[in-house]
Amino acid sequence: MKKKNFNFIFSIVLLFFVTTYSCTSDNWDAHYSPVSGEKSNLNLYDYIKTQDSLSIFTQMLKITGYDSILSKSQTYTVWAPINTALQGINLNDTNKVTEIVENHIARFSYPTSGVSSKSIFMLAKKLIVFAGNGTTFTFGGNKLIRSDIGTANGILHYINNYVPYLPNIWEFIGKTEGLDSLKNYLYSNSKLEFDLAASGNDIGTDANGQLIYDSVFTFTNKILNQIGQLNTEDSIYTAILPTNTAWTEAYSRIKPYFNTLDADGGAGQQRALTQWAIIKDIVFRKNISNPASHDSLVSTIGNVFHQPDYLFAGATKHEVSNGLVYVNDLLKYKAVDSWQKEIRVEAEYASFTLTGSKSNCDIFPRTSSGSNFDISNNKYIYIKNLATSNFSPVFVKFDIPNTLSAKYNIYCVFVPTFLTDTTDVRPSKVNFYLSYIDASGNVQADKAITVTNNITDPRQTTKMFVTQFEFPYCNLVTSNNIFTYVASVRLKVQNAAKTNETVSYNRDMRIDCIILEPVQ
Repeated sequence: MKKKNFNFIFSIVLLFFVTTYSCTSDNWDAHYSPVSGEKSNLNLYDYIKTQDSLSIFTQMLKITGYDSILSKSQTYTVWAPINTALQGINLNDTNKVTEIVENHIARFSYPTSGVSSKSIFMLAKKLIVFAGNGTTFTFGGNKLIRSDIGTANGILHYINNYVPYLPNIWEFIGKTEGLDSLKNYLYSNSKLEFDLAASGNDIGTDANGQLIYDSVFTFTNKILNQIGQLNTEDSIYTAILPTNTAWTEAYSRIKPYFNTLDADGGAGQQRALTQWAIIKDIVFRKNISNPASHDSLVSTIGNVFHQPDYLFAGATKHEVSNGLVYVNDLLKYKAVDSWQKEIRVEAEYASFTLTGSKSNCDIFPRTSSGSNFDISNNKYIYIKNLATSNFSPVFVKFDIPNTLSAKYNIYCVFVPTFLTDTTDVRPSKVNFYLSYIDASGNVQADKAITVTNNITDPRQTTKMFVTQFEFPYCNLVTSNNIFTYVASVRLKVQNAAKTNETVSYNRDMRIDCIILEPVQ
């Protein structure tokens, strides 16, 4: 009786193993060989070297050391170009051979089963599309002529042509002749920083049997952090790349905008600001294959360029692995669209807490929401006159940051009392004074400005022209002075109505903003 039970149990176990083996075999066939039905007990390299039609690729594996890598137990998928695809490759060019080999090998298994379109991350650190349509499969646009050959450590596909190694934008800049000025600037901002937390793992032993520990370094570049990660494959960009000729012209044209006092960094700071101005708007997101089809484009730092086709005119277009580049001998950016933007100081955000920033008045923030008045941000300040004498005039001072050594039209925008009191149609009368650094580097404080018309419109907002002025030095908030910055440019707005003119003029003031418009 016991023997019968044992035989019965043995039969069940045997049936289980037979069934499991059958399922495993079926899974192997389904997973690795849906087209060719082939599999081998050899590793990838040993199998590839037995294939006459892959003899050139076999040589390339030996040249690059991937013969030993594909002999190990780690799983890989190889898309191997046949000999006819590689006839013209110079096998003595080890850099090119390595690029091709790494561009056709990926970690993990990628059979054709279930593939419609998938971007595969290759050992070359490129994303290449593996796609299928019915029984036709392609890799990087090249047709698979044999597929799903299962080996001991991965999968092999044959393709009818090789996929050229495309540099990304960062690599293109480094490899392309004539871009030295751009490359030197961008690459000089790169750092390799030791990553202590990720380092220290045991990775083997040396010839003397001593343990070897890995050292992990992290790549950083402060410019790429701002304009885009041009060295990666997971984002698509379009970049306008200035040749050395374009760089020299742009540098000469832009440099005068950043004339800098010695106390603020002098010539070194001027150079850094000019270089940044050259490259700050050269990168856009996504592929822009036809610039003329766009009404506007936004650079990665946020500047808007309307009818942007002119920026690309005369450029040579190149495809790269993470987008497109346009190499141009002239950078055609306009100052007002890029480095010399309008400056707007909103009155409600200005600080009047420092001594001398206001006099003989109280200041109240107000809203214009619900009115039909054109007021920026729907906010302004009400400056209530507390002066009882003409010898103590009311004034407020506005700090104006980020002026360049360039010419501006300066405006002050006033709000009428009519906004809140339709019975009061008295205008305001005002005077202006400007503080700045002169060409000799000396502070000019509260220099009086003669205004052609200093009377506001009593029924609507008034954008009053103050003066046109060219600043000898730039006055910028930078990462180096952000905590110590003190504006050297200030506009003082003063009530000019006398105590005996209150019937004709309102001695209170209402100010929306100060505007500095670049003059081209």
